[in-house]
Amino acid sequence: MNIEERLSKELRTFDKLWQGGYFEGDPLEPMASSGYAEFGYISILYVVYLFCIKPYISNSIVALEIGPGRGAWTKTMLAAKEVWCLDTKSREDNDIDNYLSHPKNLIYHQVSDFSCRELPDDHFDYLFSFGALCHVSWDGIVQYMHNLYPKMRHGANAFIMIADYDKANKLREDPWRHDVVSRVLSAKRMRLLRALDRKLGQIFLGRRSLVLESQGEGRQNQIERAFGIRLVGRTRLALKDKDEDSQPRPGRWFHAGTNRTVSLLQEVGYVVVNRDVGLVTRDPIIHFKKL
Repeated sequence: MNIEERLSKELRTFDKLWQGGYFEGDPLEPMASSGYAEFGYISILYVVYLFCIKPYISNSIVALEIGPGRGAWTKTMLAAKEVWCLDTKSREDNDIDNYLSHPKNLIYHQVSDFSCRELPDDHFDYLFSFGALCHVSWDGIVQYMHNLYPKMRHGANAFIMIADYDKANKLREDPWRHDVVSRVLSAKRMRLLRALDRKLGQIFLGRRSLVLESQGEGRQNQIERAFGIRLVGRTRLALKDKDEDSQPRPGRWFHAGTNRTVSLLQEVGYVVVNRDVGLVTRDPIIHFKKL
């Protein structure tokens, strides 16, 4: 059999497969099941690393992180020429050297304001902040974005996560859509109850199913109604109030908002590449550049 005959035969093997069209899963559903089953989900943090950090870090760039904490994200940037960190807590309090094994290219500054005076001008190729600016008031963010501008080189990329209560509240109104744990638990319970349903149907009615034969109701609802259980809790979470006060409190969040932050960045002189890279279901990550 020559190559052309073999390739023709290869294409014909699909003739009777996947009637109605192959369907892997719904790409628009955040927690949709797929042929990868339990291996079809990865951590949001890992996705942020793959998308927002890994492509931009090399041994020729200088990176800056706002609010490193213990250094979880800092660790992903250590291949850079230099990694600078600004944090309101001291290097010792954050125990960052113990976690990162005392990297020689880490330059750490404890700050008491938003002036960025510790940073040299025209020095940084990359800026990252996650889980930090959400705890900073709007006035603090305004000062940071203005004062960071002269510190960044032309062409520098930046990714910052901020608090946006509109996005957070949208998640809280429909948490089931993004809740992988409840989905997995529900799927496991559903499989067990389907098996029980088939067995009871065979024993008592001599048919394949006791419950799951009606067409007008979803299978999960049928199971819950017939067996008197709730597969997944659907408790609505309390919404966050954008009209809250601006008083400092330990660990509190401050609503910045995507629209307002994007406008600020553009006013300062940055170019916004992506208003929200869309990787985190609760919080926006804004990608911008200094051109």
